[in-house]
Order: sequence, then structure tokens, then C-alpha cells
Amino acid sequence: MARAASWWQVLGVLAAITAGCATTETQTIVPLPPPATTNAAAQATRLAWLPFEPGAGRDLTRATNERLAHVVVDAATETTQAPVSMEMAQLAIECIEHTPACWSAVGHSLGADLLLWAELERPAHGPGVTLRVALFDVGAGTLVKNATRPFPNAKAARAGAVSLIDGTFGVPTASAGPPP
Repeated sequence: MARAASWWQVLGVLAAITAGCATTETQTIVPLPPPATTNAAAQATRLAWLPFEPGAGRDLTRATNERLAHVVVDAATETTQAPVSMEMAQLAIECIEHTPACWSAVGHSLGADLLLWAELERPAHGPGVTLRVALFDVGAGTLVKNATRPFPNAKAARAGAVSLIDGTFGVPTASAGPPP
């Protein structure tokens, strides 16, 4: 008889569980967020390179942009070309100063963690130009690499653009091809 009592007890417990689970309320399933990763390498670091301003001359623009497109930055996990030059990006966000705050604003507007660009500076008086290349960390608000080189004119800057970029960021991979 003890065995029969246990059987009825088990059936009673099962009936109580079944009755407790039966409900007319709708249940909402809330998805759990993805697990947090502790591996810093798992987070993408996006490098946006901004094309050289076309007003500097066709040959200088082409040579500079070809080299910028092949710069490899170890910290970057993905690289993309921005749709506009640094000057145009700054005009678009109405922040035209050459300051870390403006460069950070450009980086945020492009969704980039790192910015890479080149620019040609012409003195207010006298001949010559200065070619500048820069790598900027948007989150830290600091220049990671920055190099400038004066040239007597834009034609000389075209001849020295490749060596300035290669010297600043290292020689590009073999897939970049020979210097133009």
C-alpha cells in the first residue's frame, strides 16, 4: 500500500505543476545581450583615410591617394576610404580649425577610430609648399604620427610625396606595387 500512496503523490505533484504552468497571460521573451568579450582584439578598429584634396594638382593628388590607400596601420582591423578630403569633412561639420577637437569631430562623423590624411599647406607669402601626413586617434584625441616636409613647389612635392608617406608609415606591402 505504501507503493500506491507514493504513486498518487507523484500524480498529485505532476498535476499541481501542470496547473501552475497553464496560464492565459502572454509571455514576453526578452533576448539576452551577447556575452561581453574580454578580448580587445575582437573589437574592430576602423581606419578611415581621407583622400588628398584634388586642387593640389592631378599628379600629386593621384600619387598621394595611391599611397594613402596602401598604408597599413597595425592597430586597424578595417580600413575604408572616406568620401571627402579632410578639408571638405571639416567644412561639412563647420569645424575648420586644425585642432584635435575638430579632427575628433570629423572622426566621429565618419564613424572612424583612426584618421589618416595628407594636406598641402601653402605659405601666405613666398614660394614653396609643405606636405603634411597625419594619423590621428579619434578616441584619444591625439596625433599618433605626423610628418611634414617643405618643397620648393607642388611638382617637387609630387616627387617627394611617396617617400614622405612611406617614411612615416613604413614601406607598404608588396600588394601596393611600386611607387608611381
